[in-house]
Amino acid sequence: MVQIDRSNTASVGLDLYTVAERHQAGLVEAIKEQSKAWQSNPYFVSASVHQSLDGVRVFTYSQWQPKFDHRSLQRPVVFDEFFPPDSLQLEVSASKAIAAAVTIVAGDRLTHLAEFRMLASNQPEMVQRTTTELDRAMSHSPGLLSASFHRSLDGTRMFNYGQWESQAAFEAILKQPGFNPDKPYWEGLARNEFHLYHVVHVETAG
Repeated sequence: MVQIDRSNTASVGLDLYTVAERHQAGLVEAIKEQSKAWQSNPYFVSASVHQSLDGVRVFTYSQWQPKFDHRSLQRPVVFDEFFPPDSLQLEVSASKAIAAAVTIVAGDRLTHLAEFRMLASNQPEMVQRTTTELDRAMSHSPGLLSASFHRSLDGTRMFNYGQWESQAAFEAILKQPGFNPDKPYWEGLARNEFHLYHVVHVETAG
């Protein structure tokens, strides 16, 4: 089990991969081996591997000791077989959960990763809006277990890491005002894309 550090005492690394559906399982196995190797790094805290339901995406959510940039690590040779990831450094900007802690566990729990792309000048306003909308989402969305917004340190993106009891619970929020794609709360500030995942592996520092 991995616990998201919502106080930003750890640095967050996000690696986003796209892959041919027939190669998704091979990429997942390679990332699992990489995360096990990370255990020997003194800055490593945790990692979780996520496999998309559509078969063509994988992402790794990793946590590191403060100010360590995981992108400085050498990639294993096996990764030369796959497209390089989109790697970012993030920090948590807002987070709420029905439990005291936000935990990441392997299994059937549904993970929703939403990516918002924006001008760096728009990120402060997006941080404010997402913090406000987070309260509304948690209050009016049965089945939403947690939602954690992250801002990229380069200012151009934000991500929402959401956990749901089921796909039906997630789809229900898309019908609510402000979350409906026809007139979303981020309109005029950012472009949004989201995908659904299952957690297939977790790794923590020994």
